[in-house]
Amino acid sequence: MPTNLPTPIIAVVGSRHSGKTTTVEAMVRGLAAKGYKVATAKHIHQTGFTIDTQGRDTWRHSQAGAHTVVAVAANELTTIKKVATTKFSLSEIVKNCDDNIDVIVVEGFRGLAAQDPAVPKIVTVKSKREVDEATQVIKPILAFTTMSPHAESDKVKTPLVDVTKEPERLIEIIDKCIGPIITKRRETRDSTSIDINGNMLPLNPYVQKVTRNVLFGVISTLKGANIRGNENIKITITTPET
Repeated sequence: MPTNLPTPIIAVVGSRHSGKTTTVEAMVRGLAAKGYKVATAKHIHQTGFTIDTQGRDTWRHSQAGAHTVVAVAANELTTIKKVATTKFSLSEIVKNCDDNIDVIVVEGFRGLAAQDPAVPKIVTVKSKREVDEATQVIKPILAFTTMSPHAESDKVKTPLVDVTKEPERLIEIIDKCIGPIITKRRETRDSTSIDINGNMLPLNPYVQKVTRNVLFGVISTLKGANIRGNENIKITITTPET
C-alpha cells in the first residue's frame, strides 16, 4: 500500500547537449547501487514521436482505435497509452510509476519543474554563463553538473560536479537530500492513503488506523475475501465521463 509521503522527484534540466542523459545515467547507477528503486521519465520534444514502430502489431492495434496497448515480452512489459500530454502536470506524469518506487528521476520537463519548490533540480551546464543564468530562473538547485572545464562561477555557491569524473560526489549530495525521505517512506509504507485525482490527502495516524480498520471490516464480509490484516488493498472509485 502506498505511503502518504510523496515519492521524491529529482529533475535534471539544462540546455541541449549539456549532459542531461549522462547525468541521469550516473544518478540512476549510483542510486540503484545504494539499494534504491529508481524510476525515470524522459521528456521527448520531437513532434509526432512514438515509441511504437509503424507496421508492428502493437502499432496496428492503436491504429485500429485501442486507447491502451500492452506489449508483453520475456523480459519487458510496455504500456502504450494514446493520450494528449501537452497539458499534463508533473504529478500526472510521475503517477504512472509504481507505488514501490523510492525515487523518480525526470529528464527535461524544464517548464514544469523549474519553479516547483518541491522538486530539487540538477542543472547541467556547459559554461559559467549558463550557471549564472540558471540561478536566476530555476529553484531550488541541488547541484550543477558539467563535462566542461569552463563552467566554474565565482558568483555561485551551489556545488558544481564533473559528472564524468566524480559521480559519487553527486550521489552524496542527492542522498543527503532524499535519503531521510526514502527511509521514512519505507517505514510508513504499510499506512493508509487516499489519493483524489493525483492529490494525496494528509491523514494523521489515528485517521489512518480508523480508515484501515473500517475498510478491512467491510471487505472481510465480501464473498471470496479472506482477510488476514497484512494485505495490500487498492480501491479505485471513478466517475463515468459524460
